[in-house]
Amino acid sequence: MACSHAGRVEEGWRHLDSMSKKHGLKPRISHYGCMVDLLCRAGHLNEAYALIMNMPLQPNAVVWRTLHGACSLQGNIELGAKVRRRLLQLDPSYAGDDVTMSNTYASAGLWDEKWQ
Repeated sequence: MACSHAGRVEEGWRHLDSMSKKHGLKPRISHYGCMVDLLCRAGHLNEAYALIMNMPLQPNAVVWRTLHGACSLQGNIELGAKVRRRLLQLDPSYAGDDVTMSNTYASAGLWDEKWQ
C-alpha cells in the first residue's frame, strides 16, 4: 500500500476493506502486513496488534516482526513482550527477536532493568 509511508491510515483501511467488499478479492497475508506496517508507522501499535489478532489468516513471523520492531522504536515494553511471546511460538531459534526486545528496553530507558 502506497499509503504506508504517507501515514494515511484511514485510506489504508478503505483500500483493505474495498478489496473484498468492492472487488471480491481476498486480502492475502502481504496485504495485512502492509496495513500493520501502516498502523505501526502512524504510531497505532495497539490497533496493529488488534488487526493481527483478528485477521482471518494465520499471522506469520514477518507480520509479528513488523509490530515488534515498532514496539522497539517506540519503547513499548508491554506490547513488545506480548509480541515476543508470539514470535517464540513461531520461530524460537531466531536470535534477532532477542536483540529487538533488548532494544525495546533501551528505547524505554530501561536498559539496566533488562539485565536484572
